[in-house]
Amino acid sequence: MIMIMKIIGFDLEIDINQDGTNLLVVNDYKLFGKVCYDLNQINQDNIVFINNDKIINIKDIIIFSDILSFNFNDKSIITKLYNKLFKDIISNSEIDNELKDNFMNISKILYDEIENYNIDINLKEDIDLIKYFKLVRIEFENEYRSLFDKFIDILEVYSELYDQTLIFINALSYFTNEEINEILKYITYKKISVLFLENSYNRSVYFENEYIIDNDFYDYTVHNNGS
Repeated sequence: MIMIMKIIGFDLEIDINQDGTNLLVVNDYKLFGKVCYDLNQINQDNIVFINNDKIINIKDIIIFSDILSFNFNDKSIITKLYNKLFKDIISNSEIDNELKDNFMNISKILYDEIENYNIDINLKEDIDLIKYFKLVRIEFENEYRSLFDKFIDILEVYSELYDQTLIFINALSYFTNEEINEILKYITYKKISVLFLENSYNRSVYFENEYIIDNDFYDYTVHNNGS
């Protein structure tokens, strides 16, 4: 995937592909706020995403503006999880048959109990897996010893359930240099399309692609080979 982000009025073509670690620094506070606002308001008049020469709707880009209060069990994420789990199960005939056999055994037990009543009772044998997932409350763990662990799990969940570009706003200030290095290693290993958008960055951890719009609105790119 070759994902490019362009901010109208600037020459920068911000590469957010899966093969590099990517950082955009917007030093001017007012411009930074405008970029963040446009991303959250899905304003495609000022920010454009292009994938393989095709314009992508900002709705298809996942924006993280507050990782502190991020909830893994948000309805949209749980729906994604259930749908993927459902597809994984039915695509594996061995697991699918095993589940059906177990559900049948449960049905037999229930039938035996139903026979004790002198009224007609219907038992629906077909199991709706999605409803079953809800019944047994399949959810993500939502408590963490550290923000670093939570952030790694955010990356893991989105790499497993989604195939979309992720943009994190002012997330790096929460982490040490060592933690940022580990985060970047993880992103590279999982081949996730990620852009970190920061208002300032003065750390010794290098991104392969750094895009900068300074206080004078001069935009330029820094390509780093070190780490």
